[in-house]
Amino acid sequence: MIRFQHLGLLVTGLITTGFIAMASSPLPTTTQESAIDLQSLWQQFYQQADQLAPQQKISQTEINHYPKLLLLSNSQYPDFSQLKWQEIQKLWQARQNCRVDQPYQANANLKDAIEFELALCQKRPLANSWFNKQLNNKALLHPSGGSFADRYLASLDQTTANSFLVQHQNQLTLANKAHPLHPLLSELEPKGVDALLSGYRAYLSKKNTLWLNNESGWKAIAVNQWQPLAQAMKLQIVNSPTASCSFRYSNLCLNITTPESQWSRWALALCSLIITYLVFRSLHQRRQDTKERQFILQLLTHELRTPITSLGLTVELFRDQFDNLNDHTQQAVWRLMADHQRLAQLTETSTGYLTTNSDVQFPRQRADITDWLDHCLGKYQLPYSINEEHELELPYYWLGICLDNLIKNAQQHGKGEITIDVQVDKVLRIQVSDRGHFPNFIQRWFNIVPPSSRQANMGIGLTIVSRLMKKMGGRLICQRKPTRCILELPL
Repeated sequence: MIRFQHLGLLVTGLITTGFIAMASSPLPTTTQESAIDLQSLWQQFYQQADQLAPQQKISQTEINHYPKLLLLSNSQYPDFSQLKWQEIQKLWQARQNCRVDQPYQANANLKDAIEFELALCQKRPLANSWFNKQLNNKALLHPSGGSFADRYLASLDQTTANSFLVQHQNQLTLANKAHPLHPLLSELEPKGVDALLSGYRAYLSKKNTLWLNNESGWKAIAVNQWQPLAQAMKLQIVNSPTASCSFRYSNLCLNITTPESQWSRWALALCSLIITYLVFRSLHQRRQDTKERQFILQLLTHELRTPITSLGLTVELFRDQFDNLNDHTQQAVWRLMADHQRLAQLTETSTGYLTTNSDVQFPRQRADITDWLDHCLGKYQLPYSINEEHELELPYYWLGICLDNLIKNAQQHGKGEITIDVQVDKVLRIQVSDRGHFPNFIQRWFNIVPPSSRQANMGIGLTIVSRLMKKMGGRLICQRKPTRCILELPL
């Protein structure tokens, strides 16, 4: 843990140093001077980009051939500045009913629109003079959006439509596919057309095509042509409404690119190498520590076998003379025999730590579950309840350690009577309950339990119990109010 803290401090220091170095790099003296330099650079870029070969070009004469109001994107929407909503609703009713129920005093635009809608629903052709009159009156747009020519063209068959386009193609809106400029400007979104029509000299499309506007017309410059020019001039141009920009023009975000200094690149490379070295060193150290612990455990297990075997022979001698001993000595011999058995069991189970096989680490034995419970709970003189008696194959040694720890915790930290409930089904479920309140996550995190209580606790801790249960394929469940600690192990 200390190594990782040192690693974090080192990385933080290196990153902070990098930020300080970048912050100390030379900057323009004032924001105003930077903006003036950037505007001059942008003007130079615009003049040089205007000389590049365009992938698309539209002359100003061709653009002026079509009414501007038909090229703008708002031509597709109702114009509520000229008509009220109720008037547009009257127009819709006339189209639906194909008649006007009563004379309606309206402005000239609405009267023409009603006349137009009645002609469409009655399939009555409109003369060229009607559309010419709209052109002369500059009333080309339908009150509901689009132009009269758009709507009339949609109602014609192919032959009649071709004849109509010869006379009135310039009365279509740009959104209409039959408009001559529609295929030329299909890549440019409506906002871009609006920007160029409103006088902006440049617009960057979503495909990073740079559209330029000058006295001769519009040009589309491909990204593989204008971007090298911008990079050569140390100019960064992006289409991003949320990016931080030193200067904005149209939808362009402009910044001056500052080349990274050589030392900062070396610092980043050095930082990466140091981090990589520390990570690999930590992993190697952890691996060495694991091997060292395994060696010590193997050495202790080997060295303990000889004295434990000798102690076993001594126990056998006392067992042969057991009937000739007095009561006090017999009790001492019983304790000696129990301690020898525990030491022998501990030596055998310690061997399991030297392998990753869970069957070797946690060997299972077949025994009656009630006999095992009587043995574990007898020293505490605690009763228990069990739903069914079975002979089960379980890792009784390690399960007994876990149960012993839960009982000690309940005695030291719990309140009231301790109850043991055992359920045998598809899983073995052992519940140790008392009347106390199990600490919540925050209390366990800050280790609220008083030191004196922790010192009196001779168990191995709930954390290790939980880890042992997971390694055996089960789990530890802790519930609050009242405290219930449950060991679950699949059968």
